Amino acid sequence: MSGAPATLRLTFDGLRRSQIETRWARELGGLEAYVFDGGDIACEDQWRLLEKNLRHAFDVGARRLTMHFPTENANWVADPGVYDRLRRFCDLAADVGALGVVLHANQFVSLADWPTFDLPGTRARVVEKVAELDVYLGDSPIWIGIENMPVIGAQGIDFDSVFVRPADFAPLAELGSQRVGVTWDVCHWAVSYSTLSAMARLEQRAEPVGPFELPALPVKHLHFASFSGHAMPTWPDQCLEGVPPQHGDIAPELLAGMLAAALDAAAAQGGEVGVVFEVQEDDYEDRKNCWATYEWLASVPELAARVDCTRRGDDRA
Repeated sequence: MSGAPATLRLTFDGLRRSQIETRWARELGGLEAYVFDGGDIACEDQWRLLEKNLRHAFDVGARRLTMHFPTENANWVADPGVYDRLRRFCDLAADVGALGVVLHANQFVSLADWPTFDLPGTRARVVEKVAELDVYLGDSPIWIGIENMPVIGAQGIDFDSVFVRPADFAPLAELGSQRVGVTWDVCHWAVSYSTLSAMARLEQRAEPVGPFELPALPVKHLHFASFSGHAMPTWPDQCLEGVPPQHGDIAPELLAGMLAAALDAAAAQGGEVGVVFEVQEDDYEDRKNCWATYEWLASVPELAARVDCTRRGDDRA
């Protein structure tokens, strides 16, 4: 390994300052601000509030900040107005000192339309728009991390499957951009890998991809959690993402191996990478599950050796 140890980060709603976990920011240093819906940044008051909250995150002790562009009502590939918001979102990230922006393809397809959906053509259009964004950003210091998605939506009724398998990122790698990389979501990959490998076993085929494979595109950023349940067309079950690793359906040892592989790939590129806990909570102003995930990660030697688990100002550190 080379490069600095990864830093641990926590999400918060960029429009709700009360979700900023000040103890996490002060002791572990990293936060990620997300905006859920594209309509939430449609007026100037919302943009001003977002900027104030981002700056407040630094004021309360955050040393690393990333931003997550909306996923709902946010088709930045086809909608010029949403694309303008994406450019402004990236400009704001650079202005406040955020390191990068996480971006989904946001190309949702219903179960009924999926059989005839032009996946290669859609992927090509997304890549073309990413290239346009890269040119627009010019010498901006931020990175853009395109996130991998599960092979099917959590309810089994829709898809946003432009980038699922490592090979799906090959066209982005061909851009040769220093800015564009992958946000590798370990929870999403665990869902996809377990689903694809189960289907292969049922059909007496070899696994189509290994659990520790990664895109050729540089790993800029990481999201981490486990999951429970599987979503499939016509099945009544759903997939719950954001489960603490010690309570998820996938073996914690396998999940830890997936995260370690991604950390090694990121470290080999040099620089510092963040691990964002996308863990669900009953109360997002009381992050019990995220702190439990931190305790679990710090207790796993192969992860503790790769991640900065030191809590500043904590007598136990």
